[in-house]
Amino acid sequence: MANYISGAPLWVILLFIPIFLYSIAFITRPVKQAALNAGMTLRQSGNIQYGILGFYSIYLIYASVLALNGVLDVDSLPPRAMVWAGIPLMIILFGFIGNTGLFKKLLQSITLESLITVHIFRIVGVFFIVLYGYHLLPAKFAFFAGLGDIITAIFALPIARIASRQKPGWKIAVYAWNIFGIMDIIDLLVVAVVIGTNGNLREMAIFPFVWFPAFAPATILFLHVAVFRKLRTLTSVKSV
Repeated sequence: MANYISGAPLWVILLFIPIFLYSIAFITRPVKQAALNAGMTLRQSGNIQYGILGFYSIYLIYASVLALNGVLDVDSLPPRAMVWAGIPLMIILFGFIGNTGLFKKLLQSITLESLITVHIFRIVGVFFIVLYGYHLLPAKFAFFAGLGDIITAIFALPIARIASRQKPGWKIAVYAWNIFGIMDIIDLLVVAVVIGTNGNLREMAIFPFVWFPAFAPATILFLHVAVFRKLRTLTSVKSV
């Protein structure tokens, strides 16, 4: 009988699951604060936060069910995990959520620093390198994915501070960091498609590491685009 659970040591899996779930909770915190800044009640802001947590929980369960049943563990181009999980989430985020009045209201109220700081959660990308250490991911993919996430996460806090203080050149720094973060994901998707055709990315199609392609690309790109949208809003306000 085929096994669709990661071949990583149990301690890696047990460490990854709560850290990954916490990273989603971490993303909801600035959203809750944005709701409060927008004049919503504590209960309303809490409902928004729990709504995001609930949505992602259901989505991760969906991806997990597909993975545990072997639906995604197939050599295909592009990888099935991307087609069945990553792309649908991208459509939901960019096609629906990003165009709602609620999202626009929250974007207006959230601080640019918060939108940048939230990317600290990408430190979870260190697990790509851990999987490589156990010979479960090819070096090119693991280090490409892991180091890009780690660099973006490490620079998130200092870039956020530069943006909050608006020192000379702060916009250039934010744009450079944001573009790096976006290109990291886009390049990673290309590498995943190329390498995945050789069947070397099985860990990304089975539980629990299927959560990476199901959640990360769409969510991270959405957050980076939100930074650009916020910058445009700030520029418009100052020009009035």
